[in-house]
Amino acid sequence: MLLGALLLPAGLSAQAGSLTGQVVAEDGIPIAQARIRIGDRNPLVLSANDGRFSVSAVRAGDQLLQVQLLGYVAFAQMVRVIAGQTLDVHITLVAAPIPLKGVEVKGPPPLRPVLAAFENRRARGNGHFFNQSEIARMQPRVLTDVLRRVPGVMLQASSGSFGSNDMVRMTRTIGLSGPRNCPVLFYLNGTPLQITGDMSIDQYVAPEDVVAMEVYSGSSQIPPEFQSSLLNSRCGVIVIWTRVGEDSEDPAPPPPPPPALDAF
Repeated sequence: MLLGALLLPAGLSAQAGSLTGQVVAEDGIPIAQARIRIGDRNPLVLSANDGRFSVSAVRAGDQLLQVQLLGYVAFAQMVRVIAGQTLDVHITLVAAPIPLKGVEVKGPPPLRPVLAAFENRRARGNGHFFNQSEIARMQPRVLTDVLRRVPGVMLQASSGSFGSNDMVRMTRTIGLSGPRNCPVLFYLNGTPLQITGDMSIDQYVAPEDVVAMEVYSGSSQIPPEFQSSLLNSRCGVIVIWTRVGEDSEDPAPPPPPPPALDAF
């Protein structure tokens, strides 16, 4: 009985083999902490920092080898273990992106710097303000069609090189002379623009190109950033922001396709 008990483990050992191997990613970099299991009787082992692992006392015959690691596609393959021999395997794990639930962000789109400053000045309540959608609802033929709606703004008809023009004026009172018509100073995308001679702002800016416009009828209303030593600024200031100064609201068009090459 004692002799049989001593011989039994040796007999089982003769019916087993061993398994070694390495776990790597698709780019050949070793993968550590991968979970390796072979068959249903052997304990779970983890790959080392160099990706290598070893399992001893594996029952001979066809066994299921499984390798798993979060972020990679699970590996499973039948291998044949031969008694008394060591089977060396090389396992490549394929990365598997982890699906995440979509995140819905609600809120108004961020304003561009120019329009954010425009809204800040609008909130102060000085002057008259028009954004792109408000101008579009007016369906103006020319820019001065928008200015007709602003109290204190006067349009003076004038004949010039480009035909009949509407010159923009504002009513201003000076001393004992009473009210008089006074030309205004325009800012186009932050730069002063003096309209002189028989020209009109309609020759410079089309209403469909305007993304915002500010009208200040007196020096007390004009913000510091638009204060100017130019004479016309005392009569009033009209600030115009166009698509030229800022990117369009619409996404940029895709680049044209490359020209086709003739086949030889």
